[in-house]
Amino acid sequence: MSSIPASAEPIDPLDPINPIEPARTEVARRDRSERRGQLMRHWPSFVALAVIAVFVIAWLARDSLTEYSPSAVRPLRALLPVGSPGSPLGTDGLGRDLFSRVLAGVPFSLLFGAVPAAAGMIIGAAIGLVAGYAGGRTERVIVSIMDVLLTFPFILLAILVSAVLGASLQNAMIAVTLSILPKNARLIRSQTLSLKHREFIVASRLAGAGALPIIVRHLLPNVLPTALIVASTDVGLMITLTAGLSFIGLGVQPPDVDWGVLVAEGARYITSAPNLAFIPSIVIATVSIAFVVIADTERRILRSSQ
Repeated sequence: MSSIPASAEPIDPLDPINPIEPARTEVARRDRSERRGQLMRHWPSFVALAVIAVFVIAWLARDSLTEYSPSAVRPLRALLPVGSPGSPLGTDGLGRDLFSRVLAGVPFSLLFGAVPAAAGMIIGAAIGLVAGYAGGRTERVIVSIMDVLLTFPFILLAILVSAVLGASLQNAMIAVTLSILPKNARLIRSQTLSLKHREFIVASRLAGAGALPIIVRHLLPNVLPTALIVASTDVGLMITLTAGLSFIGLGVQPPDVDWGVLVAEGARYITSAPNLAFIPSIVIATVSIAFVVIADTERRILRSSQ
């Protein structure tokens, strides 16, 4: 067996010809490259978050960005084109500044998106967890009710509920929440069915744990990531849906304004001043897509972590 000669010198880690150092450098380079690759894969979500942040910051700084009130009527400034001094997005038929009205619609539109999406997922998750874990007659009754609701087209169910309850901000939010409830409940139920026979659930049941502790401590944490992803996607969908309700007069009522109201008002001048309808429509599409992109990034991260 060969041995190291006595005259051989020990390897110096700082020696420029040391073979260990290039290997470490290569590993560090691969780590940096991998981190850079992960960052580049997630860059659409950074852009989406920046878009949403821009709208929120602009609304918070609205007093310094525009001198006009969103409800101020100025007949002499009616139907000014895009790029007009003091009104960069133009004015409507009553001379109201479109830029200030778009900013005024930010809280209503984002609220319309976030609250129904969160409520729909919370209630839907609760129903799905109970139906999936309980099984038997309880599951059959819940599934039957959800199936009945699913027979109605998505937008038609929202319109029907709004028409029955009356046109208002609160009723529109209830309507869109009910419209996504069946989908969310069925999704969480299917996940619960795949989890309730797993070893850790069976062990908890054999240990004497009740249904509620098992649902809260074991099932809920496992379905929560999927619920958050679906809720993020639903925010963009809810913004579009509630804008549609406002467009047909079943959402936000004057003097309040959201982006759907702006599209409805701008549609009257679609030939003479198309910017009044196109700009709010572009805003709705941009913000809705931003939330969908964020949800897609969450889905990718969850998939890579599994």
